[in-house]
Amino acid sequence: MKRILGAAAVASLAVATPAQSACWTDTAYQAAQIRNFETMMMVSMLRCRLVGNDFTATYNSFVRDKRPVLSAANEELRAQFAKTVGAAKAMNAYDDYMTKVANSYGAGNDGLSCRDFSSIVDAAAHGPATRDAVASLAERAGTNPRLPGARCGTSVALKGE
Repeated sequence: MKRILGAAAVASLAVATPAQSACWTDTAYQAAQIRNFETMMMVSMLRCRLVGNDFTATYNSFVRDKRPVLSAANEELRAQFAKTVGAAKAMNAYDDYMTKVANSYGAGNDGLSCRDFSSIVDAAAHGPATRDAVASLAERAGTNPRLPGARCGTSVALKGE
């Protein structure tokens, strides 16, 4: 009986482990960075237009012209959540993550004014419609996603080692 229970426990770990231990590859991290950038621009546009700096048309142009890049990054991000928490919980985990991202930009971004955001959106709208171009702009804008898990290939140094 103990042998059967032990085998069942090992089998349940084998099933749970891949979804729970999936790390964030560089590609998945970049997808999160692009999605965070898009969200930062959207929230900033909504916030800034309330104080007289309306760059809605430029933001909409960015989203319209870069839609294939933004959609692909969003799908990669959703797929990462499916790997991380499993298909059944992926949508809720994704929604929770994106809500936290949007809320983090609600009060603005330290060191960036509405005028700065307007310039960033302008650069995004007029830049190339490629993943590399959008990812590069996201990097320069300082988006640094707080991932709900570890990045692949990173190691943690232990005290005393």
